[in-house]
Amino acid sequence: MYDQRRLGLLGKARLFTACFRNRFIIEPVAATHIYPKVNYQHLPVRNGGLHTIADIYMLKPALSLFLLLQLFEQPLMAADNATLLIVRGNGDYSPHEMIGPDNKLTGVHIELVRAVAKLQNISVEIRSVPWSRAVHLLQIGEADAITYIGKTAAREKFAIFYEGNVLSTAHNGFFVLKEKSNVFKYTGDLKQFSGYIIGTLNGYSYGNLFDSADYLTKDSGANTENTLLDKLVRGRFLVAITNVDRMSYIASKKNIGDKIVFLRPFMPGVKQYIAFSKKRQHQKIAREFATALTNFKKTQEYRQILVKYGLLKALVKAE
Repeated sequence: MYDQRRLGLLGKARLFTACFRNRFIIEPVAATHIYPKVNYQHLPVRNGGLHTIADIYMLKPALSLFLLLQLFEQPLMAADNATLLIVRGNGDYSPHEMIGPDNKLTGVHIELVRAVAKLQNISVEIRSVPWSRAVHLLQIGEADAITYIGKTAAREKFAIFYEGNVLSTAHNGFFVLKEKSNVFKYTGDLKQFSGYIIGTLNGYSYGNLFDSADYLTKDSGANTENTLLDKLVRGRFLVAITNVDRMSYIASKKNIGDKIVFLRPFMPGVKQYIAFSKKRQHQKIAREFATALTNFKKTQEYRQILVKYGLLKALVKAE
């Protein structure tokens, strides 16, 4: 069977011409899939029951034109029904994205995405890769969407952000070893860190205020929070910035939660989105997903997810 879904416009034109010359054939099952409202039993048969586009052309002109137009539209239909590849950074972003005790990917974001996709009858595959590669895959159109991504002007060039597609809000803060806490008298002015190296995650956005502070020296050599914490402990830098909840969780798991201190005030909250690919022209999918996610957040099921991961202290019972 000739795979029409992978053809470009020129390829489809060539297939069209070839079919008229009886060089290629379309199986009845495939034809029925493309033209579900047409009864093909009355069509002439050739080559053991296979139909050619030329056979379709022998039908009434109006029906013939309709069928051919449907053939040209089929790739768009197939794209809507295909499995969406959603990428994410392969770090431990508890409680939003992490590997659970059963060795399976879980977390608030993961359950949100899957629940909304199910409501929309969308099949999704969530794949964990290094963060910089996840961003690159979205940029070149080899991924349909990415989770846990902050919006920046640079990212808006290749990613589609809708406010309805906010998964959570990250609160970032500077942290130091407790024994070094007296070095900094932080009041919220970033210029107080001038002259120091600040540890950051590679490719991570901490909000425009910090990202645009070109006067600061930033070490972005860490790909995960675990590495960032280890570098701080080893003295590679005196101060680092990270998601407060996530680092608190990781430090406690390493039994060094009492050895680090977060400097207040924290940075302004940064919205974390599921963003869709501009390269794949997913504006429609992104818009519909945003509407569905917004509505889902009004449900009891959403509140149960938050309670499950400790983000709500109490669950208000449904009426």
